[in-house]
Amino acid sequence: MGLTACGGAGTSTEAASAPASETATPTPTPAATSEKQYTLAELTTVLGQIKDKQGTKLSVMSSADMSGTMEQTKAIMAQTEVQPAACRDIAMGSLAQPTTGVEATFGVSQDVASGSISSISLSTGLEKGALEKAQQSLDQVSECSTMTVSAPTGSSTVTLTDLAGKKPANALFVYRVDTELASGEKGSVLMSQAVKHDVLVSVIATGGSSEDAAMANLTSLLDQAVELIK
Repeated sequence: MGLTACGGAGTSTEAASAPASETATPTPTPAATSEKQYTLAELTTVLGQIKDKQGTKLSVMSSADMSGTMEQTKAIMAQTEVQPAACRDIAMGSLAQPTTGVEATFGVSQDVASGSISSISLSTGLEKGALEKAQQSLDQVSECSTMTVSAPTGSSTVTLTDLAGKKPANALFVYRVDTELASGEKGSVLMSQAVKHDVLVSVIATGGSSEDAAMANLTSLLDQAVELIK
């Protein structure tokens, strides 16, 4: 779940009209528009403008910086089993998606005083089907409310709780992910996603004084990203 990955943009237009004549009025062809494809540099610029709740800029890195770590993680995930099997995609997060042509940049905020950590990713180049999967994830929250994940590093029970009542206005969904390891250790994170144009925005927040505080951190990062992707 922690690896689920996500400059202003404009549109390009072309217009053409029929040659003028004495008997006909030129009829312009409707303008053709297309979504801008964001570059890694542009996404990094966007992330560089985002600040956490304390007004501090995020620590930013790109998928290129993390390529080695991500490949190692994918190798582990390839050996991971999820039950129910139909829930594998939501358990794997972005690791279940094709990565060819995908570029992403990651930002992290850590508040030592409160013990909170928030992260955000901006991903572009995903196939249309991948973006549709992100929008369908809310349905999987109810179908996959409890999962068993078995990996080479051990097994865990993962529980998803839909927090629709607290969903940020710009988000597709928000849910809490509770994980209990076989050793009895427990952890909890909040996760949310949004899609703006062809950019997938993913935010994760954990720790802090309360769930509401973590939600405030998550909402702040997601709203800023959506506002900056124009």
